[in-house]
This record gives sequence, structure tokens and C-alpha cells, in this order.
Amino acid sequence: MPNWCEGTLKVRGSKEDIINFLKNGIKPMGHFSDSEEAEIKEEEYFMIVKTGKSGFYLNDSRRGFIEEDEIWFDYEQDVLALEYKQAWGIEAHELASISEKYNVDFKIYGYERGMEFNQDIEIHKGTIIKNEEVKFKDYTWECTNPNIGG
Repeated sequence: MPNWCEGTLKVRGSKEDIINFLKNGIKPMGHFSDSEEAEIKEEEYFMIVKTGKSGFYLNDSRRGFIEEDEIWFDYEQDVLALEYKQAWGIEAHELASISEKYNVDFKIYGYERGMEFNQDIEIHKGTIIKNEEVKFKDYTWECTNPNIGG
């Protein structure tokens, strides 16, 4: 069983690019089956993506998951925030490829309490701007959210 690095994955882009990412960049978990499709409801001012399973898998990632079974995207916003976790650590190079493919930016600060480190990652349309591992002498005391991840 892996440790999990968890945090809020921010996705920034145009309305059209975020919609494309939601329609094609994630899929319902369902044991990674291609048979289940997400339920997508597009309204005038927002979009809802639902799954009957327990969240979504981030396509082209190695064990990257969005831990929500319903995602709301308000068209007035240019940033979407998703609860994300990835096994062992967040793979910046994977996110960079996905970012480039969907023409979106990613930003995440991930917490991994099991191995006691954090990751600070920012990617703009495929270019890694920041990919820092944050270490601590006393994780529980120094980390802002020591109970997340692990």
C-alpha cells in the first residue's frame, strides 16, 4: 500500500480548455475501466461532471486521483480546484505533459505525512515553473497541515 501525497490541484485556463480537460483528461475510477463514462451536464453558466464511483483517475498519470465524485466548474472562474492525491509523490513531469496536452496550468502544494515531506509544484502550459520538495526537522511542528497525506 503506497503513501499518498495529497493537496488541492488548481487547474487554470480558458473556459474551453478547462472544459476539454474535464471531458477528456479525467475518467471515473471504476477500477480504471474504460467502460464507465462520466455523466456530464452542461448548463449556461456551469458544468457538472459526475461519477457513480469514488472519484476520478487523472489520465496519463501514474496513480493520480481526484477524490471527488462530482466536479462543478463555474464558467465565470478561470481556476478549478480539485482534491488530488498521487502515490508516493506528485510527478511533476506527468503533470507537465498533461498541462501541455490540455493547454492549462497546474499548481499544487502536496503533503506527505508518512515520509514527512511536502511538494510545491507549478506548471504553465507544459513548462515546469517550480518543483520543490520541502523537508522538515520536526514535521508535525513545522508543517502547516501535518495530518494530510501519508
